[in-house]
Amino acid sequence: MEEFEPVLVRNVRHSDLERLCKSVKTYAGCYVLKTPSGEVKTAGLEAHCWFPSRDDSILFLLQWAAPDGD
Repeated sequence: MEEFEPVLVRNVRHSDLERLCKSVKTYAGCYVLKTPSGEVKTAGLEAHCWFPSRDDSILFLLQWAAPDGD
C-alpha cells in the first residue's frame, strides 16, 4: 500500500467546510481541521488532508481550487 500524500489547505472558511468534506471524500482521503498557529488575523481553519496517492492529491487540489467547487 502506498503512503498517503499530505496536502495543507489554509484559510478554510466555515461556510466551505461542507465542500471540503465532499472534495476529500471524493478522493478517498481524510482530513483534520486545526486552528492556525501564529497569525491572529487568519479568518479560516487549516485543513490537513491525506490521500492514497499523489494523483489523488493533485485532483483534489484542482477541484478545491475550482471557483464553484465542482
